[in-house]
Amino acid sequence: MNTRGDSFKHHGARIRYWKSGPDTGPLVVCIHGAALDHRMFTPQLEPLVEAGYRVLTWDLRGHGRSKPMRSSFSLEAATDDLLALLDTLGEDKVTLVGHSFGGYIAQEFTYKHPERVKALVVIGSTSRTDKPSRFMAVMAKIVPFMLGLMSVEGFRKQTVVHISTKEDVTQYAYDATELLNRDEYIAVILAGLDCLTSPAYDSLYTIPVPFLLTHGALDKANRGVYPRRAPAWAAREPRCRYEVIPGAGHLANQDNPGYFNATLLEFLREHVPVEPSS
Repeated sequence: MNTRGDSFKHHGARIRYWKSGPDTGPLVVCIHGAALDHRMFTPQLEPLVEAGYRVLTWDLRGHGRSKPMRSSFSLEAATDDLLALLDTLGEDKVTLVGHSFGGYIAQEFTYKHPERVKALVVIGSTSRTDKPSRFMAVMAKIVPFMLGLMSVEGFRKQTVVHISTKEDVTQYAYDATELLNRDEYIAVILAGLDCLTSPAYDSLYTIPVPFLLTHGALDKANRGVYPRRAPAWAAREPRCRYEVIPGAGHLANQDNPGYFNATLLEFLREHVPVEPSS
């Protein structure tokens, strides 16, 4: 499989990205979750490329090999980085696949630039229209104080405690967190918490493109908020396909890649088909 890595500089950070697959075909952009990196989508690369799709993976600023974080980390900053990345590559309309915090980036990009998005796939995120639960509202007040008392090792363990149903996937996530320093870690956690506790869009807003919403059946991250809220979200989205990934935790695309990949490819073939070569 042909994979080419490169980088560009944006607002003080050197953003690293990787392109896989043919020179032509629909582009699928994969956006990893908080404290992880582009490697979380490795199980999806070969099936997507074999089906004729181009794939773009990248490390969010401060994550993986996109250093330094430089500017303050936020959903808005990450979304702006994605826009700059697509503009740098000359890509107009793409399909977005976002996991957890990456799912919020994908939603934000679709909200701000719907003309640039063909389809949207979200893994383990809540809707940006949701109001926070009472528990999350309390957590928003006390987490910043708690973070000031925790060690970096404490951050790492807390991040991965409920992230996967597989030991090797949990170990990957644990290793990925090592690539963030203490300040980067705190900024990332607070940005993710803000997404869970600050509704951003009108309650009547719906995703304007074909939409695949997924999560692991055993996802316990953030007290199981993702599987708990997903059915109601899916029910109010007119263009949504909702799929629960069996036997999977928060990293559903890694925990059960066979089921996830089959679901993803079926969705893409329906809504973003690969044009036959002449």
